[in-house]
Amino acid sequence: MSGVLFQNRSTTALNRYPLIFSYVQRALGRATPVRILSFGCATGEEVVTLRNYFPAATIKGIDLGPSNIAACRERLARTPDPHVTFEVADSACAEPAGWYDVVFCLAVLRRSGLEGRPTCLPDISFDAFDRCVGELARSLRVGGLLALRHASFCFADSAAAKDFEVVLTRPAATREPVLFGPDNRRLAGAREDAVVFRKLPS
Repeated sequence: MSGVLFQNRSTTALNRYPLIFSYVQRALGRATPVRILSFGCATGEEVVTLRNYFPAATIKGIDLGPSNIAACRERLARTPDPHVTFEVADSACAEPAGWYDVVFCLAVLRRSGLEGRPTCLPDISFDAFDRCVGELARSLRVGGLLALRHASFCFADSAAAKDFEVVLTRPAATREPVLFGPDNRRLAGAREDAVVFRKLPS
C-alpha cells in the first residue's frame, strides 16, 4: 500500500454517473458475467449501483478507509451477495494482472482545496497518480475498460496511457478538479473530457 490519500472529502451517492455506467453496460453486456473493480468505493453506493447495471457480475470494492469498508460489509451482511467482496486497500497492486473486465475510478484520484495554487505539492503528486493508474491498468485484461473521471491529473500524461484508446468522452463539468501536469504544476485553463479508455493489445 502506498499510503497516499488523494480524495480528502468522502462524497458518494447511488448512480452518480449514469452515462458512464450505461455506456459500459452497453459495451460489455448487461447479462455478461464480467469482473468489476470499484476503486475507491467509499461506503459502497457505487457497488450497489453496479450490481443493478450488471446482475451477473463479480464485483470487488476497495477503499483505503477502514470505516468505509466496515460500512460496506455491514450493508453486505444485511443483503448478502456471494459475488461481492470488499477490501481495505489504497492501490490495485495486490490484484491479479489482467483479471478485470472493467475498473471504475470515479472522483477518487483528486484533491479538493487546490484551487488557485500553482502546485499540488505536497498534498498529492503526479508520481503517485502515475503509479496508481499503472496498477489499475495492469489489473485489466486486454480489451477491458478503465472509467476514470474527476481526477486531478490527465490519464493521457501517465505511462499507462500508451496502452489505451479513448472510447468515451464527456464535456468537462463546471466543478471539475483543478488539473496538474507531470511536473505537479497547475495546467491553466485545461479541462479533461476523456472518461472511458479501452486497453489495447501490447
